[in-house]
Amino acid sequence: MSSSCIGELFLRRMLRAVLLALVAVTGSLAVAQVEPAVAWEHGDIAARYWADASGKASLDGARSAFDAGQGRPADPSLLMPLGGGAAVWYRLQLPPVTAPARAMFEVIFPGTDSVELFRPDGAGGWRPQRSGDSLPVAQWPVHYLHPAFAFTLQPGETQATYLRIQHTYPIRVNWVLRDTSSFNSASKVWHLALGAYAGFMVLVVLLSAVNTYTWRDTIHLYYAVHVILVGLSVMALTGLGGEYLWPGNAWWNDKAPVVLPAAGMGWAAVFVRQLVAERGRRLVSWSLLGLAALSFLLMLAFLMLGREHFYRAPAVYAVPVMAVILAVLMWYSVRRPEVGLWVLAGMALLVAGSVLPLLRNLGWIAASFVTRYGTQIGAALEIPLALIGLYFRSHERRDNLVRIGALAHTDPLTGVGNHRVLVDCLGHVLRRSRRSPFRGAVLQVNVANLDAIRSEYGREAAEAALVRAAECVTREAKESDTVAREQGGDLVLVLEGQVTRGQAAEVGRNIIARGLKFSRKLPSRVTLSLRVAGAYAPLPETNAAVFLGMLARVILEIGTDPLGRALRFVGQNDEAPGRRGSGAGIAMDSGEA
Repeated sequence: MSSSCIGELFLRRMLRAVLLALVAVTGSLAVAQVEPAVAWEHGDIAARYWADASGKASLDGARSAFDAGQGRPADPSLLMPLGGGAAVWYRLQLPPVTAPARAMFEVIFPGTDSVELFRPDGAGGWRPQRSGDSLPVAQWPVHYLHPAFAFTLQPGETQATYLRIQHTYPIRVNWVLRDTSSFNSASKVWHLALGAYAGFMVLVVLLSAVNTYTWRDTIHLYYAVHVILVGLSVMALTGLGGEYLWPGNAWWNDKAPVVLPAAGMGWAAVFVRQLVAERGRRLVSWSLLGLAALSFLLMLAFLMLGREHFYRAPAVYAVPVMAVILAVLMWYSVRRPEVGLWVLAGMALLVAGSVLPLLRNLGWIAASFVTRYGTQIGAALEIPLALIGLYFRSHERRDNLVRIGALAHTDPLTGVGNHRVLVDCLGHVLRRSRRSPFRGAVLQVNVANLDAIRSEYGREAAEAALVRAAECVTREAKESDTVAREQGGDLVLVLEGQVTRGQAAEVGRNIIARGLKFSRKLPSRVTLSLRVAGAYAPLPETNAAVFLGMLARVILEIGTDPLGRALRFVGQNDEAPGRRGSGAGIAMDSGEA
């Protein structure tokens, strides 16, 4: 089995594995979505909020503000006035319990800068817990995807719980209160889903690396980098990266949810440029490179200046960049629909999924499961579609390369070997004949009435006559034999193995007889008048060029043969045709056009 066949088989199996992994990821996400893990509904927590514009109020100051009636009813759909150092305080009246209950309080926003929870310690004081991106995940009270706090609810508890949120830009604050068992169950489901997602990404990267080697097409390498950046972006946005990849780096945990998507967006432009480069225009190419450069500049500016100065810039900038990428893919799909439409469909799903969290962060749409995990869903759907498109591209590219390679060794008209193949083959046969003098035979076939066909029926009929002659010769060739066309237009059959003069003569007669049969490829009542010059072992000790010259001279001699013989061998005298040992030419009525 050839390496290309093995590569295709491996590709199909890997694609099947990718689709199975996609089903597993989708199923895990669905389970996580419907998991009934909330022990106390949001409405059971009586909550009010107070905005601290200075961000410097202490717990006592916040309690005083609430006691003074400055608190407002909390609404998870409201966009909190954060940014510029401001903070928002919440006073939470947790639901009563009849027995001590372990509870988990979660703030469902992985990128929150600072989250502090103040619980009464039972001795008149307060027990603070701190989380958020201002601290490494390794120092959080609960190492989790987003800020979470564990505590025990006591029967008869009357004191309120206070929550302080600080962030560099306005966000919606959503929390959930669970019992410990429900939290652990939901945590397992989410980690299973995100772990399957990470494994899915690794599988796709491995598949792309194999495709790069198998297809000899670097577009798969570009796509592998794209998948890596998308996968890292997803891990940063969900909090999985902070929990497992960089738990001790608070600075990077804060920057990664913006830097990695910006890098992924820039590389997506590079990937699309590489995809459309073969049919691209200079304007398209430079536009995509410009978008990539702008994305990387934005990424560097964010690293240097921080999110607070232009937190809206990545979201606002992403929309036109994605629109340009989709427009280029639409343009490409018109020219190569079998490739472009698959990649366009996948990229469109990724873009749609990525826009939803951006719009949610800007406060333009409400928070929901889809808006929270749109990027992950879009990426999971984009990958198999893009892989199918790249498969068609590589398959088409390989076929083109095979055809181009074949043109270097094939006569474009007849489909047999060209003159270079003929010279190489004859050289090999002649050299081997010196070691094995009784092996090999060569027949050169000339279409004697080719000029008559051309003058009466035109060039296309003459070309059809050559194609028909090639068929007549090829029918007599075995698997180990070689059929080629020499520079003058004649066809040459190189017979391998031990071939006697009688066997070579029989092959020649069969070729001539096939030419005499009518063919639908030729004009009505036209047959081929074929002349065959042959040589059998032992072959002369000479080179390919001289040997072909000898056969050409025999073809000319056949044309002047008074007996009308159409088959003749090199080095034979014009003796009586009945004398078998003399090797005389063989008479046959070859017919005329």
